[in-house]
Amino acid sequence: MSRVIAVDVGATSYRVIEGIYSGGRLDMKVLARFRHGPVWLDGHYRWNVCEIAENVVKTIQAAAGSGEPVSSVGFDTFGTDFGLLDGDGNLLDLPVAYRDDISDGIYEAYFQEEERLYEEAGGTFATTCTAHILKGMQVQRYSPLDKAEALLFMPDLLAFLMTGNAVNEVTIATTSRLLDLKNRRWNEAFIEELGIPVRIFHRLSESGTAVGRLRKEIAAGIPNLQETEVIAVAGHDTASAVATVPNRAGCSFISSGTWSVKGIVTEHPYIDAKACKYKMCNEGQPWGKNRLLRNITGMWLLEECVRSWKAEGKKIEIPQMVSLAFEKPEFPAVIYTDAPDFAKAGNMPEKIKEFCRRTRQPVPWTPVDIVQTIVRGLACEYRRHNEQLEQVTGEKITDIYIMGGGRNNRYLNQRTADVTGCRVTAGHPEATAMGNLLVQLWAHGDVLKTEQFPEIAGRDMPEEIFRPQNDYERETLYRGYLDMIAEYFEK
Repeated sequence: MSRVIAVDVGATSYRVIEGIYSGGRLDMKVLARFRHGPVWLDGHYRWNVCEIAENVVKTIQAAAGSGEPVSSVGFDTFGTDFGLLDGDGNLLDLPVAYRDDISDGIYEAYFQEEERLYEEAGGTFATTCTAHILKGMQVQRYSPLDKAEALLFMPDLLAFLMTGNAVNEVTIATTSRLLDLKNRRWNEAFIEELGIPVRIFHRLSESGTAVGRLRKEIAAGIPNLQETEVIAVAGHDTASAVATVPNRAGCSFISSGTWSVKGIVTEHPYIDAKACKYKMCNEGQPWGKNRLLRNITGMWLLEECVRSWKAEGKKIEIPQMVSLAFEKPEFPAVIYTDAPDFAKAGNMPEKIKEFCRRTRQPVPWTPVDIVQTIVRGLACEYRRHNEQLEQVTGEKITDIYIMGGGRNNRYLNQRTADVTGCRVTAGHPEATAMGNLLVQLWAHGDVLKTEQFPEIAGRDMPEEIFRPQNDYERETLYRGYLDMIAEYFEK
C-alpha cells in the first residue's frame, strides 16, 4: 500500500487530494478545498502563494496524524505564472498574476512576428504567457526582476516552499513560450533579445524528478511525514490530466472544464506555417512527448448562463438542463463559442440571443434551447479542430477522449459523437489529480509502466462510450456552421 497526495491549483480554487494505491487500484479522497484568487498588493494583482503553501501544510499535517506514512506530495497548477528568488533563495515578491495589466500592450509592441517566433516557441503569442509578463516587467523596470537569480513556475515554487530545493519541471516550463521546443531547452538567444536576464533560467527537469524531502519544520513531530518527498509531477495541470489518456492512434483528447483544452499527443512539436495559422500550441508532455492543442471555450458558457438564470430567481442547474436537452427536439441554431461576444462575464443568455439575431438564425428563448445552441456550437468547433489537426499532422482523427468535470455532460458527449463522427470516450472527471498521483507512484516504482495509467484511472471511474447516431448533425448542421463562421470572420 502506498499513500500519496496531490495538490491541484486552479485559478479560482485549489484542492488537496489523497491517493491510496493498493492491489492495482488507486482510491482518491479530497482532503480539503480552498477558494482563492489574485489579491491586489503594491500595485499589482498577485497570487498569495505563501497562504496556499500554509493551507497545504496544515492539511497534510492533519491527514498524516493517522493512517499510513505519506510517501510523497506533488503539485500541478495552471501555466504562465512564476515567482522570483534572490541568490539566497528568498522569494522577492508574491507572483504577479497573468490577469495583471503588467503585460498590457506587450504583444502589440514586441510579439507580432508570429511566424518567426512560432518556429522556435511552437505556440501563439496572441494570448498572455510568461514571455509577456517578463517583458512587461523589463519595460516597467520591475525591481525584483533585476535582483532575481532564479525563476520558478507556480508548481516549482510551491515545491520549493515545501523543501527548500528548486527545479524547473519541463511541462510547466513549455507554457512560457521561452523554450526552443525542438531541442527542449531554454531559448537563450530569444530571452536575451527580450532583455530578460538569462541567469534566472536553470536546468530543466523531467516529470517524476524527486525535489527533496519536506522541510524539517513541516515534518517535525509527525512520524508519517519523516520520509515524505516532494515529487515534480507533470506540473502543468493539462499535462497531468492527459497522462491518463490511452495511447490510441487517431485519438484527440479534451480536458473539459471552463475551457476545452483539445489536442493530440505527438512524438515531436509541429511548428510549420499551417500549425501557426490555426493558433495551435505545442506544449510538453512527460518523458519527451508533445501536446499539440488549442484552447476552445468550454463549460464557461453554460456556467455563465446558469449564473444569470439564478440571478433572475430561476432554480436551474447544468445536470438538469442536460437531461432536458436530451428529451426536447433540437433547436435549430448554433453559435461560434470562441466569438469575442462571449469572452466576458455578464448576461450570457442575452449575448447568445443577440449572436443568433446577428447571424440570421432562430433565436433561442428557453434555457433548454440555449443549452442546445451552446452544446452544438461546441461540438461543431470540436469537429473543425479535428479537421485542422488532420491537416497539420496528416493523421485521421477517429476517437475523442474527454476527461475532467465536463465529461459528465452526457448531452455534449453524444452531440460531439454525432457531429464529429468519432467514437467519444468519457474518462476520469478528476483526471488532473489522478495524473498527478500516478506520476508520483511511478516515481516510487509502485506503478512500473506509464502505459498502466489509463487502466488504473479506469478502475476508479469506468469509461463511458458514445457513438455517432445522427447523420443530420454530422453533415447538414456542420456545413451550416462553417458557412455561419465564414461570414462571421468576414465581418
